[in-house]
Amino acid sequence: ERLAAMGANSSLAETPMMGYLESEFERLANLVNRGGAPQDTTHLTLQKVQQLSPPKDFPIDLRHIASLWRLDANHDGCVSFKELLDFAELCNERHRALGDLDLLQKLKAHCVMEMWGAVCEERGEEAFADWVIKLVSQGEPHKMWDVQLEDGSGSRQISFMQRDAVMTLYELLTPYQIASHIDQQGFLDLLQQIAETMNLQPLTNQELDDWVPVEVVHRWVKRFISALANLFRELGIDD
Repeated sequence: ERLAAMGANSSLAETPMMGYLESEFERLANLVNRGGAPQDTTHLTLQKVQQLSPPKDFPIDLRHIASLWRLDANHDGCVSFKELLDFAELCNERHRALGDLDLLQKLKAHCVMEMWGAVCEERGEEAFADWVIKLVSQGEPHKMWDVQLEDGSGSRQISFMQRDAVMTLYELLTPYQIASHIDQQGFLDLLQQIAETMNLQPLTNQELDDWVPVEVVHRWVKRFISALANLFRELGIDD
């Protein structure tokens, strides 16, 4: 049955869709997390969210950044069942209001406007970058390294994130045509070179070959979203 038939005039909590969402959430929550991250059956990481099977004839783009932002309502980088249900209720409400025609694009546009409203608030870009770091880390702990400063003045404790998280970020940026500018290895190399210029990661330390300072990734994401926000402002659609 289609989502429309099951929730056309009521909350999804009162329809068979509730059972479908519960079983789908449970199925994914019990999968092993990437990289040995601690298991949490009450939340879904990004990798698991993107394995959700939406109901037939009701496509949802779970690789769309703004849709993920709306789905992860408290922006802690993972999705609870309540958040999944709330997002499904939004989809159902939009379907009732707008019908089938171009529903996916209209839903994505709705999420985009919500996300940009938040990004354009005070500290909005900072909050967005914080969320992306949590999202792509997928529960994997960051690692602290004692990095020797090149000027010989001592060392500094730096927090690093794994290569897998950087690759997840790259994949998240696919809709923005990142692949036409740089490949995955080049993206990792670029971030590490930025880290070296910031005196955060000596490239001669082979232990750090598959790691990037969290500070560098956060800064890059913040600049990325700032550039997009400026584009929105120029187009006059930031209100």
